[in-house]
Amino acid sequence: MKRIAFALLTVCAPAGLAAEESPAPAPANVEKAAAPPAHNMNHPASACAEAKVKCATTAVPAFAKDGRLWVAFAVGKTVYAAASSDNGKTFSAPTTIATVADGVIDAHGDARPKITALSDRTLLATYTTRPDKQMIGTIFTARSTDGGKTFSTPQPLLTEGGQRFDSIVVNRKGRIYAGWLDKTHALQAKAEGKEFLGSGVAFAYSDDGGKTFNGKSILIDHACECCRMSGALDKDGTPAFAWRQVLDGNVRDHMAAKLSADATKATATRVSDDDWSINSCPHHGPSIAIDASGAWHVVWFTKGKKRQGLFYARSVDEGKSFSEPEKFGDDARAPGHPTLLAAKGRLYRVWKEFDGTTTTIAMQMSHDNGKDWSAPRVIAQTSDASDHPELIAHKGAAYLSWLTHKEGYRLLPLPRDEKSAAASR
Repeated sequence: MKRIAFALLTVCAPAGLAAEESPAPAPANVEKAAAPPAHNMNHPASACAEAKVKCATTAVPAFAKDGRLWVAFAVGKTVYAAASSDNGKTFSAPTTIATVADGVIDAHGDARPKITALSDRTLLATYTTRPDKQMIGTIFTARSTDGGKTFSTPQPLLTEGGQRFDSIVVNRKGRIYAGWLDKTHALQAKAEGKEFLGSGVAFAYSDDGGKTFNGKSILIDHACECCRMSGALDKDGTPAFAWRQVLDGNVRDHMAAKLSADATKATATRVSDDDWSINSCPHHGPSIAIDASGAWHVVWFTKGKKRQGLFYARSVDEGKSFSEPEKFGDDARAPGHPTLLAAKGRLYRVWKEFDGTTTTIAMQMSHDNGKDWSAPRVIAQTSDASDHPELIAHKGAAYLSWLTHKEGYRLLPLPRDEKSAAASR
């Protein structure tokens, strides 16, 4: 794979300003690829209007040091956090993080409020607000130092430029790394009458539990502007991030990069040459996980000329090169939104499938760092609208976190081996 080095504030040659509010017609020289499966793209309305996890459309979990499960979610114009002491069966009365007077809260698809539990028991919440029907927003952070009873006044990560799709990674020493998509360079190019595709990929770090972030800089330009970023901690304590990049010819394939410890440099590698040319954003970002050996693992969705569906690749040289993509998922069931988790010598990948009536979550596990995978197994299902699957680990155990209209919130333990997987069917 070709490896591309980027230095601080590198600006690539401008291409064209992407239309974000709605997919634009493809130019004659760009093949218009099919969009992802409709059931994976929809943004269902909230299940109800109460301040409860079951009423949200997205829910992001985090285990605190005391074993409580925290979930960040939004209902209407308010962002909340709620705790559970029984692994999501019941939740405490939620704490309000923020209420938005104008605009909307990003809380659907790849965009969602998040919560991170730090080792000193601080809770760090992040969320994005944006004007209605516009895709340029502002990322806010808020902290709780009293066990989630109250949160600090939210602070914007940046006050200009436009940011979305943050990803937070915390190393063992407590340094917090943030990655996000940033429209600053795109807006500057537009003001100068220049073309610019996508967003910048920006990073920063915090050594004070998220009170302040240092080194806020765009290191890479032309990321696909409406697909999530994904981050993971490498074995040396520095993070790696994956995202969808806009390449020559409007090709929207995936990149992965390791961030330097001071967040000033990132070296990116193309994960796979799928050749997906599309003049709109797929709203379908990748997932990255790094196991204890230091192997990187990436899963993604594509509708490219060279391959279509869900794929997996691994790197054993810190992202300098990736293995040949391996296909997974049942194409007859419109697979989408895969995610990964490494936990205690086990690697999990899960994804959504839909047969026209029922949405299922399928799972595979690997005990040899992704070389071999177990047979796919259905671990959850619903006949109504649902969020994308999330994976989370706590004390060596792995869980599926999934929010659906009909069943509400579920935290389901994942099997540790094939025997227990078979018994859970």
